[in-house]
Amino acid sequence: MARLTEEEQRALAGEFLAAVKRLAPEWTNPPDSDPGVTLLELFAWLLDNLQFEQATPSDRKRAALRQVLEKLSAFSRDSCTSKGGLTRPRYFTGKLLTGADFQGEQDYVREKMRRHNRCLFGFGVVTGLHVTLESNSETNEQLVVTVSPGCAIDANGEQITVCEPLRCTLPTRISAGYVIARYFEQAVDPVPTGVDGSIECSRIQEGVAVEFEQNMPTDGVALAHLEQVDGKWRLDLQFRCHTITLAR
Repeated sequence: MARLTEEEQRALAGEFLAAVKRLAPEWTNPPDSDPGVTLLELFAWLLDNLQFEQATPSDRKRAALRQVLEKLSAFSRDSCTSKGGLTRPRYFTGKLLTGADFQGEQDYVREKMRRHNRCLFGFGVVTGLHVTLESNSETNEQLVVTVSPGCAIDANGEQITVCEPLRCTLPTRISAGYVIARYFEQAVDPVPTGVDGSIECSRIQEGVAVEFEQNMPTDGVALAHLEQVDGKWRLDLQFRCHTITLAR
């Protein structure tokens, strides 16, 4: 592999210095004793040794060198980038994995799905989730309703799924309100951690919470509107829940 000429080295140094100034504009006119200069000189020395390690680099080394050059080329472009997006764990051989790494992986995937749901579908009922009022609740102080199987997406992008008819007894302190479905989760399956005899839940169980409230929700999905007429509960047949129509 041919050694770079002095002119090529100066050109490469100029491009590298320009990239550094863009990434760290506050670092200007550094003296030779600056730690940053020392690191750059160390990187240059390592690259010089790698260049002469063997005359014909292997395919693996060629691929690694190509990735480094592509990244340097991307830094050198006048581009507009944003650092306000999501952050996901990066894995590599020798990395010590902790609970925070796996939790970070879950948080990244779940937030990605929430954004996908919100941006692509919006929020509302996708299918099912019809509310029926049991006859014995017409004169009682408590509402007894049944929510049919179905699914919905709330305003946060969470998926709300009811797999079988869900019978709910809802306390009432108001004369009219909405039956609301919300995403719900709880920690279950406690196990010993092996540290100081402490106990931690090993699973997160997802489900649906059904509630009765006076106002339209901002974090759930309103399935029905009920009101008391002459002391009896009735479904408001004029109420239409927000629905999502999927393209087929």
